[in-house]
Amino acid sequence: MTISCTTCEQDTDCRIGYSNRLIQPIQFACPHCHSVVEITLDTSEAPRSNFTFKACEQSKKQPAGPFDGTNPFVDLHLDYPVKFGAYTPGMTPWFASINQLEESNGGDREKAMQQSMFHSSRLDILNQLYPKADELKRVINLYHGKNKQLFQKRAAEFLGEEQEQSLLQQDLNATLYRVIAKAFFPFVVHEHGREISEELPKLLYGIDQGQLGLFITELFTTGFLTDLQRDCLRIYPRIFDAEIPFRPALFLDFIEQQEPELVAGRVSFQDFFGLKDIYKDILEIIARQIVLVAGINNLWHRGDFNSFKVISGGALSSLQKLSEKTLSDKFKYLDDCWYNLSISDLNLSLRNAIAHNNIDYNSGTQAVTYYPEGGRLNAADGKSVSFLAFMRSLLLAFREMHNLHHVIKSLYYYKILIYDRHAQQSDA
Repeated sequence: MTISCTTCEQDTDCRIGYSNRLIQPIQFACPHCHSVVEITLDTSEAPRSNFTFKACEQSKKQPAGPFDGTNPFVDLHLDYPVKFGAYTPGMTPWFASINQLEESNGGDREKAMQQSMFHSSRLDILNQLYPKADELKRVINLYHGKNKQLFQKRAAEFLGEEQEQSLLQQDLNATLYRVIAKAFFPFVVHEHGREISEELPKLLYGIDQGQLGLFITELFTTGFLTDLQRDCLRIYPRIFDAEIPFRPALFLDFIEQQEPELVAGRVSFQDFFGLKDIYKDILEIIARQIVLVAGINNLWHRGDFNSFKVISGGALSSLQKLSEKTLSDKFKYLDDCWYNLSISDLNLSLRNAIAHNNIDYNSGTQAVTYYPEGGRLNAADGKSVSFLAFMRSLLLAFREMHNLHHVIKSLYYYKILIYDRHAQQSDA
């Protein structure tokens, strides 16, 4: 269709690809005046589709055939990166995505189709989950409340299972993590979480149990692990605030060599300023999760969670000292680490710029410009990433936080099932 911006009254040609999401809110900046216009597609009464418009309207000059290039052209689709530019008949976002996958797979069309189907299947699950975001938030809040029976009841409703009657802490935790596993299946890489869940208990079993017990005591008496788990759980419901712009970022899972042009593709729904703080908060949590990784690493290598390897400038005297370091400084104290931290996926400069509000966003180009050295009297040099690249960074950071949450889960189970039982037997 051709739409007319109600701000500048200029026309833009649009090709809108249908997602399987029932309600499809699409935003883009008018190519003429850069005002944000919105088109919402409602497919809940299929096969009929209803369009509503905000800051725009259907133009009175609708084309009788293919667009002729008189107006600027935009491709729009919630599920795939899209490009602004010349109109190519038939080259819809879906067909363009298949070509990108095929090229990434060395011309293997069959593999490209399989990956496209997997992308669609994840989004189908996401379509079933996003309406339950408020329900998920209530379940997580109940986990921290006093009424544990109500938590088990609401969690069972979310999971579609029979209610777990046990109120033992290990069973409450098992319910909680089943809820998280179901709710965030479309966002995470299951194999990574399974590897941590299976291998970390083996590593803990091989560590001196007396020293490991001291580590557990430190984590729980200070409240560090409890507070860290709580902060992680506060992040999870916020991920559904970014559910729509995450869709094209998920597609990039299948493009091994992501060309700058592809990562600079457009997102058909944007709300950068509403999402930037999630990125900052996730990286702050990862900075604290690394303290757990370092403590286990010290136990594994040197038998003492406070014992760090001597490096240039000397060794740290305690895990407390590490917790006071910045995120970028913490990495160098993880010598020959048991956990493969994806440092390259964490844009620390972007996080710092967001934290100090040294950041700009151009809705017309979907360019995020950040100033790592901002806040000085002299003008600072900026760095730019596309909104799609930012969403990709946010997705990878969330996956890292989620993977590290398996460490929290494992330490909780160790305390409940091994440490506490041994303490009870000693008292007896």
